[in-house]
Amino acid sequence: MPWKACSMSQQRLVLIHQVLTASRGVSEVAREFGVSRKTAYKWLGRYRGESQSSLEDRSRRPLRSPLRTQENIEQAVLDVRRRHNWGPRKIRRVLLDQQLTMPSLRTVAAILSRHGCVGASDSPHHQPHQPFERGCPNELWQLDHKGPIEVARQRVTPLTVLDDYSRYCLRFEPVTDVTMATAWNVLWELFGEVGLPQAILCDNAFGGAHHTVGLSWFDARLVALDIQPLHGRPYHPQTQGKVERLHGTVQRELIDFDARRDCLKHFCQDAQRWRTTYNTLRPHEALQDHPPVIRYRPSERKRPAKLPQIEYAPGSIVRRVSQTGDFRYHNARIVVGRALTRQTVRIEERQHDIGVYYGWKLLRVIPHAHLCGPRSDKMV
Repeated sequence: MPWKACSMSQQRLVLIHQVLTASRGVSEVAREFGVSRKTAYKWLGRYRGESQSSLEDRSRRPLRSPLRTQENIEQAVLDVRRRHNWGPRKIRRVLLDQQLTMPSLRTVAAILSRHGCVGASDSPHHQPHQPFERGCPNELWQLDHKGPIEVARQRVTPLTVLDDYSRYCLRFEPVTDVTMATAWNVLWELFGEVGLPQAILCDNAFGGAHHTVGLSWFDARLVALDIQPLHGRPYHPQTQGKVERLHGTVQRELIDFDARRDCLKHFCQDAQRWRTTYNTLRPHEALQDHPPVIRYRPSERKRPAKLPQIEYAPGSIVRRVSQTGDFRYHNARIVVGRALTRQTVRIEERQHDIGVYYGWKLLRVIPHAHLCGPRSDKMV
């Protein structure tokens, strides 16, 4: 008789009746049902000693588990997961900092797995990519817009500013447009709070079109503050890997988790709460499981009260940029871009070419052969 004809408990009951009611031999019945004599005697003994309900499969869970994680520890792990949506490594680090006696990372991952709280990157063996970092705070900031989010039927594109060395999130500012003017207003306020960085890395949306000669309006203002503007290659988000990684964290731990999007005020409050948690509590794997606040300190370079004017040394060759974004030198009109309209540039004569500078920033290098010619007002 095949075992799959009915339920397992019914099969066992039929086996027992064949022996007890039909008075057949145990060996014969066991062969007929395709089980061993030991298995047949086990079910006979259980039926005689208990009842028909004893024919159901019993749990193999041990009666005692002396090494099982304590209930309060397991509950603490689940509480941190529900509150922050973090993985086992960060949860273990935070609870260790709270002076709790924690099991291994593998055990914490097993606790999350038992309760259905495990994601793709929550494995204890998950190893994040270790990117290059600068050597001290404020040496480089990374700046970018988070992809659009709908808040109260409005398109919001938060502006993120991240310190490269410490991973400290300096700003996560929900804004409703991606213009340079809005980004500059956010940065100007931030400069007043924490000082000036040495360089800012952002994508080419802040640097103008790829073919534009000279500086963008945004970059020109950074140069005036003695901040070096840097831009990644087009279609190469890996250059800003840290801020891109941060945006993934924002998506998991704020936007998809517990952010209120019924109105902009509530979203801003939740964003500020998340940023405080990220900077002061959340362990960062690249920082040996310490929060970013451990590494960050404000810059010693203070922001001036207003944007300074570019000045050059006495005796320098200078030209004023016209409203069309060019200036005249020798028999040519040299283009440096409309962003520098009414600004002054310096010309440095060399053996074979000239260099055009805005402050300390080299804008263009032009060979002498391109300047001199029979036709005046030659565009270069």
